[in-house]
Amino acid sequence: MGIVNRDELERKLARVLSKGLRAEMKRLLDLLGDPPDLSRVPYEYWQNGWKDIQRDVEPILVDTFISQAESLMNSVGIGSDWAQFNMIAADWGRAYSYNLVTGMEGTTRSALEKLLQKNVPGYFEEGLTSKELARRLEPQFGVVRSEMIAVTETTRAAVEGERAYVQELVKETGREMIPIWLTANDDRVCVICGPKNGKPITDGQFPPAHPRCRCGVAWEWPKEVNK
Repeated sequence: MGIVNRDELERKLARVLSKGLRAEMKRLLDLLGDPPDLSRVPYEYWQNGWKDIQRDVEPILVDTFISQAESLMNSVGIGSDWAQFNMIAADWGRAYSYNLVTGMEGTTRSALEKLLQKNVPGYFEEGLTSKELARRLEPQFGVVRSEMIAVTETTRAAVEGERAYVQELVKETGREMIPIWLTANDDRVCVICGPKNGKPITDGQFPPAHPRCRCGVAWEWPKEVNK
């Protein structure tokens, strides 16, 4: 099924990510100094940094998780213990937002370390400035990355919300629904997701299948077998 208010959710998440990444870029460049020196960045930064991004991202992911589960519940017509489900959503959001931001931070740190290696041609020989480093780090902190993550993680939160609701349905009914892969059916469909369209998901691999994946899932009850 389609994601409720997808465009709005993607824009909201992208804005939060863009603002947070810009703040972290400024903080990191201030720590590096000019000329940049990675040894000036304290160990504590890599352990405790980026928490502001997690704080702002988490509620958006949780809201997406819950709203999509609620949409599926309304479609199916079978209620669930919503207080319990909100706890499930909160636990998922807390754990996943931590893992997401930790992964983003790790990717950025690896990119920074490569840029600051002494054997990178032209770096120390040319006396790269903080301004030039900021330009080279733009892909890690810029709008394009924010939008890519927002699209991908909106898909993930929505699908995970649906899956959590379906798992609760199993407890209520003893019956499992069949997940069917649905592509966006527009010019953004890729060679990875196109072949999956309309087919049951049997390998446990749900959308998103790749960065910027906008695929969804249709849920069907198993057909009754006539005896």
